[in-house]
Amino acid sequence: MLNSRMARSGLELPVDPKDNAPQILQFGVFEVDLSQGELRKHGQRIKLQERPFQLLAALLERPGQVVTRDELVRKLWNDTLVDFDNGLNIAARKVREALDDDAATPRYVETLPRRGYRFIAPVQARAPQAIEPIPPARLKPAVEPPLELPPTLVPAPPRSRAVYVRITALIVVLFVVVRVYWLATSVRPARLLRAVQLTQTGRAEFNDGVATDGSRVYFTQRDGGRWSLAQVSVESGNPQPLPVQIPNPDILDISPDRTNLLVSAGTGIDADRPLWIVPTVGGSPRRVGDVLGSNGTWSKDGSQIIFGRGSALFQVNSDGTGSHKLLDTPGIVNSVRWSPAPNRGVLRFSVFDPSPKSYALWEASSDGTGLRRLLQQWNPPTLPTDGDNCGVWEASGKYFLFRSVRGRVASIWAMRENRTFPRASEGPPVQLYSTPMQFGSLAPNPDGKRVFFAAGQERRELMRYDSGRRQFVPFLPDVAARWTSFSKDERWVAYVTVPDGALWRSRPDGRERLQLTPPMFAVHRPRWSPDGSRIVFNGGSEGQTSKVYVIPATGGVPEPITSDLFMDSDASWSPDGNSLLFARMLPPEASGQPGLYIMDWKTKKATLIPGSEALNRPAWSPDGRYIAATNRVGTQIVQMDLQTKQWTPLATGEGLGVPFWSHDGKFIYYQEVIGNSEQPIFRVSISRRKTEQAMSSRQIQQSSAAGYLLVGLAPGDAPIASVIYDNSDIYALEVELP
Repeated sequence: MLNSRMARSGLELPVDPKDNAPQILQFGVFEVDLSQGELRKHGQRIKLQERPFQLLAALLERPGQVVTRDELVRKLWNDTLVDFDNGLNIAARKVREALDDDAATPRYVETLPRRGYRFIAPVQARAPQAIEPIPPARLKPAVEPPLELPPTLVPAPPRSRAVYVRITALIVVLFVVVRVYWLATSVRPARLLRAVQLTQTGRAEFNDGVATDGSRVYFTQRDGGRWSLAQVSVESGNPQPLPVQIPNPDILDISPDRTNLLVSAGTGIDADRPLWIVPTVGGSPRRVGDVLGSNGTWSKDGSQIIFGRGSALFQVNSDGTGSHKLLDTPGIVNSVRWSPAPNRGVLRFSVFDPSPKSYALWEASSDGTGLRRLLQQWNPPTLPTDGDNCGVWEASGKYFLFRSVRGRVASIWAMRENRTFPRASEGPPVQLYSTPMQFGSLAPNPDGKRVFFAAGQERRELMRYDSGRRQFVPFLPDVAARWTSFSKDERWVAYVTVPDGALWRSRPDGRERLQLTPPMFAVHRPRWSPDGSRIVFNGGSEGQTSKVYVIPATGGVPEPITSDLFMDSDASWSPDGNSLLFARMLPPEASGQPGLYIMDWKTKKATLIPGSEALNRPAWSPDGRYIAATNRVGTQIVQMDLQTKQWTPLATGEGLGVPFWSHDGKFIYYQEVIGNSEQPIFRVSISRRKTEQAMSSRQIQQSSAAGYLLVGLAPGDAPIASVIYDNSDIYALEVELP
């Protein structure tokens, strides 16, 4: 009544600020119509119940501010709901569901525990568009005759419509152009056509490199403890020797003009060895200066060589001059390659991480900058030892091929390179080939149609030397194993099976077999304690750094004795069982001293033996007076008298293996593993310092054996050998690399 009177009298009404409050609030792709009680997304209404809508409206009234739980309860329920906490939580959840929001990472509604909620997104407000009523005079009649206009007075379409038409046409043209380009540049994925075996000798060394000049495949061939270079036609045939007089060669790369091999060779067992350039068409090999490395590759023009040593990459001129460090990597570098593509100074290589033991592909610019890891999110590993390595470009540089190991299965993959927009990145690598055999280096043919590699499988058999027959006879038949150790009472034998590396215990005739270590746990060099209650060994879970463990002879959990910080191996007991002797090497990042250590069994305190810093493979004599060991490069066996603390040379040779004491302590047995095709076993007298050959591979009846290793002494000092049978040859994959 009062308002109507004032209006009739011509007086102005006071303005209520709520009447001018915005009725539509916008945020993101949503808008809330307060007058209609609606939530819309892209103009489409979203169903939201009354109380959740009221909660959202209450938060939008105060964007950026905390609205307490008490305020919201009074506003939504007016204190009529008993379980208001649960009701409020349900309402907040329905709001988030409607907004596609997440309580953990909110975009719109933030929860403040035990306080309330806050709307955190920007909010814009606008009033609803008013609809102007049409005056009666402007209303059209129900039927109105069409208005005839002269042709010159026909109105033109609005300018906005013409612009819209032009933009639409331009979009259609761009889509057609991109589609045509996409189809024109598309290629079939790389694929395998067939696999072909080129050799039938079973002597190709699958752990060494392979190279090709397009007409021949070059590889390393094994003959017992001696390795030499060989060649075979790319169409298959009988391998022929490559007459080069360098010891134990390993092919690293072939020069860009396909006339020279880059080879590492040497008599020691160190990974870093002298580098040689070996002509493929005749001529004398020559050293690459005085550099030492484990792998290498030529530059695109052949004038320089990049080689790896330890965790670093170095660069040297092909004549051996100008050697300098290029960059450091996060592990031990392997399989380095230089991209052949024009204007791409890119190096790729694999990096070995000793802990855990795994490979990964990395790349850097040829000037040493831009170090980065490749394929980090691709094909996650399933085992600690999984990884990617042995990468190589095919000749044109369009594809990068590499070996990948997942779950102990090796395969070859192809990754396409050098694409341009919009196909610069065209999906993950494509698998070409998978095999249960072992293989390493890949050698693409220059025509891009074939890939060569050496692959094979290794089989082991334990054999014991029979002095009466003067030959090796089977021991523990049907057991593929290496490393044996007999208990002091000779009633038990411990051995390690291959390829799983598990520790077993049984009677010498094979009865009462018991696996002592769990799966995925690799064991090396087991030794019985003098009382026969425990076995010490080195190893650990797959992929982990080697350390010393002790396990009960009846089974149980392996107990680590040394630290993860070091690489400890070759442990043996003192005759009284109160001490342990072991060798220690240092990973690149570790600090400390390498050498031989004696550990007190009770206190677990280890002490370095003076003068042993360059020694390895120790063994304690049965009377406890002496320690025998080899030097780190395996060319000498020395003996230390623990009473006089003096080291004395006992024997020299090439690639000497583990020393074993005779049961009476009068002799040391050892093997010349590398350098001699017969891999002879010797024994040296401690008192007379006289060395004599005891036996060789000639005493193995099976002529198909690729080699053998001395792995222990049986009762009566009969050598136990792990005989190796290889079935390794050169293979070719015929491929399509579009």
